[in-house]
Amino acid sequence: MASCLLCGGSSVTQLLARDMDNDPLVFGVSGEEASRFFAVEPDTGVVWLRQPLDRETKSEFTVEFSVSDHQGVITRKVNIQVGDVNDNAPTFHNQPYSVRIPENTPVGTPIFIVNATDPDLGAGGSVLYSFQPPSQFFAIDSARGIVTVIRELDYETTQAYQLTVNATDQDKTRPLSTLANLAIIITDVQDMDPIFINLPYSTNIYEHSPPGTTVRIITAIDQDKGRPRGIGYTIVSGNTNSIFALDYISGALTLNGLLDRENPLYSHGFILTVKGTELNDDRTPSDATVTTTFNILVIDINDNAPEFNSSEYSVAITELAQVGFALPLFIQVVDKDEVSPWTHGPCRPTTHLGPPPIRTTPLPGLSRSSAIK
Repeated sequence: MASCLLCGGSSVTQLLARDMDNDPLVFGVSGEEASRFFAVEPDTGVVWLRQPLDRETKSEFTVEFSVSDHQGVITRKVNIQVGDVNDNAPTFHNQPYSVRIPENTPVGTPIFIVNATDPDLGAGGSVLYSFQPPSQFFAIDSARGIVTVIRELDYETTQAYQLTVNATDQDKTRPLSTLANLAIIITDVQDMDPIFINLPYSTNIYEHSPPGTTVRIITAIDQDKGRPRGIGYTIVSGNTNSIFALDYISGALTLNGLLDRENPLYSHGFILTVKGTELNDDRTPSDATVTTTFNILVIDINDNAPEFNSSEYSVAITELAQVGFALPLFIQVVDKDEVSPWTHGPCRPTTHLGPPPIRTTPLPGLSRSSAIK
């Protein structure tokens, strides 16, 4: 009981009696229970309370009062009804309140019911519910206490909600209220595809790197935070001659063979597409995947000697040729490497390209001595 209109020591009523002989009268109360709650002034008959009354505990008393003179005693039973006042706040039942729901719970789904009662009568015993403060994601039925989802949930954004439920009676004069906590735990579901991290993966590798050389580490993660799954890695396209190997579990991309930049299949590099797939508990692939595409350039090393375009050269000139005369002879040197120190062009008398030596053949009608040797 929160309060009372008549507390201990309060006057309730006054007993009145007359004696025809005008003898002095003595008033009293009988019974153990009545004596605990009521007392009577012997001389005046004023009835007062020994302790507060609570209608919700006992709403009615039958009290036997007495009046006596020196000749005898008269008793009367009086029925006392205890009137109601709004002295009780609502009481929540079955606390604490907690519920777990998956993040994909549809909007409009009822997820919980709170229950509070108030023993007072009338409006003072009628309870309405509300959230304090209001929630953006949940609503509560003011009359029935049913909690429903009103907005899409996302475990990756919020994993739990702590709500305060207010139960208020409807007394117009002095409404009373009680608060209770409601914990709503959001559980994760596999609703997000994986993503690659540490992008971009484009890189370079030197030709003739030994097989097994690590080219790149490919890494993807499950965006579902509650129980993230492992990732399996595969090459989708661009792996010419299976020159690369991608470890299914670790994501290590390694060289799987000899890499020669002068090979036309490799000279322009590779455009590789890889895929990351979330794995189920039994390690089988799920439907959640992600792909990325990146370039791998092959870096040249000087691993090829220059080559002449012919094994021997010959030219004929007249003996009247002047100094500085350009010989009708072109010597071409080819180096397959990307960067070569060799040049090529028209051969002049001062030009020295090194071996092989130039061999000449005399023109018809010229003596052997007139040919360049």
